[in-house]
Amino acid sequence: MLCGLVWKILRQTDVNGVVPAWSGFSSLVTEADIPLATVRYLPFTHAPPSDFSTIYTILQTLIAIAFAQGQHHFLVTADLAIYSKAEQILWEKTKLQNKVTMRLGGMHLIMAFLASIKSFMVMEAIKHA
Repeated sequence: MLCGLVWKILRQTDVNGVVPAWSGFSSLVTEADIPLATVRYLPFTHAPPSDFSTIYTILQTLIAIAFAQGQHHFLVTADLAIYSKAEQILWEKTKLQNKVTMRLGGMHLIMAFLASIKSFMVMEAIKHA
């Protein structure tokens, strides 16, 4: 917390542009030995992506991979079709609920939001017609 405050004050008073962005500043002042992380894609699944059995199998595979890495809870981002079916699976399989959190992908979230605005505007137009 104090480190963040120091960085903010230094950045605001820095006229020559010598104070780095937060990630650079943090790496300069932090003495902790942070292990190197590897980000990879998961293996490709040759099955219909919106099929219930495929989604369930993928969730089971993700749980196994996460547990092998010592991660007991993880977040899955999916499009609307897969998200809704995965949520149905999580409702039925209660043992998975405390291991997986589903998140709707950004594009689908924005599309749902814009559809709700459109619906509201249509209802307002009908009221005033």
